[in-house]
Amino acid sequence: MKILLFPIFCVFFTTTLFAQSASEYYFEGKDTLFYSTALQENRKITVSLPKTYTPEKATQFPVIFVFDRQNNRIFRQIYETINYLVSFDEVPESIIIGISSDNHSKRYLETSLKDSAENAKGEQMERFLFEELIPWTEKTYHAGKIRTLIGHSRFGYFTSYLLIKRMNELTSVIAISPFYVQKNVNLVDSLQRELSHTQLTHTVYYRFITGDPFTDSKDYDLMHDFLKQTTAIDSKLDWKGYRFNTVQHMAVPGMAVPPALIDVFDYWSEEVTKIQRSDVPLTEVAYSEFKLKMKQHYGSEIGIGLAVLNGIAYQYYNDGKFKEAINVWNILLNEYPMFTYAYISIANACLQLKDNEEAMRSLEKAQLGLTSNTFYSDEEKQSITEEITQLKRR
Repeated sequence: MKILLFPIFCVFFTTTLFAQSASEYYFEGKDTLFYSTALQENRKITVSLPKTYTPEKATQFPVIFVFDRQNNRIFRQIYETINYLVSFDEVPESIIIGISSDNHSKRYLETSLKDSAENAKGEQMERFLFEELIPWTEKTYHAGKIRTLIGHSRFGYFTSYLLIKRMNELTSVIAISPFYVQKNVNLVDSLQRELSHTQLTHTVYYRFITGDPFTDSKDYDLMHDFLKQTTAIDSKLDWKGYRFNTVQHMAVPGMAVPPALIDVFDYWSEEVTKIQRSDVPLTEVAYSEFKLKMKQHYGSEIGIGLAVLNGIAYQYYNDGKFKEAINVWNILLNEYPMFTYAYISIANACLQLKDNEEAMRSLEKAQLGLTSNTFYSDEEKQSITEEITQLKRR
């Protein structure tokens, strides 16, 4: 569990996500139509970006793809879970992509494979995701290659299929209420064959979750028993099954996603905690080592995050370690150059060190950084400008 030193980024954040419940960490989700050549149609997607996202800096965020976006209540619950876990540093800020389908025949065909059903479109959905949507997300939003798929029921089946087909292209699959057997297709057998010849390049997480045995997946034991008994599993496949025996089918996603995401990002979270609690100051070298650990484990880099970096810097500042605080704010600015308030923090540290000249230079950078800065609202810019003016008079 985290010791949350600084639970908010700074006093200048606004909150505007969803009418009922504002988000401290995400912009309001944007719906858009994405034309898919593979599917030969427009597909509605919802993109929720972290408030620390900026097009000017290629900070590579993990991406969480959530199927069945059309089920508003379930999607909202998953979104709120991610937002909640981000706020306590249990998972890193991630780009959230909701992918809509329908709740009728189209959804059935999109999650069926050609060997099982006439007119099946599962293979087209696979191409849509990996050949179109993922490249678009990387190009448009600087998304990284840490990818999580979340699917319920039929999409629990489909995401399990994608795990088998695209194992080294994924970080984690959270399959909720999945089944594994369809006509001419047994995903347990398919996984066994895939594991016999695939060498994983990074840790891949697979979490499969079932509810009560009367209304939910009947195939849970097939996968669980295979993974438990087989000796042919790559050590980098991190798997776990969950049972919620008193939870009905449609309620399982709300129970399943929190522990699964915590499992997936536990390594990141624990390494962040070590840095927060360490007596050794965070330096650029140490930060690079942290990101290298993440790349070796997850297959791609993840940073510590703006809020945590800002919190560490303020902790150093409060402890009178002003040079160390300045170093961390410079690391933060390299990752998040739009967060120009850090220059004011650096200026305050420089004043404590009696380096008035450097303090004035930092204040000038803070003022310059507000030009064309879309990270802050006009009201926030006004407040920052007034603070810069007051500090210059000291």
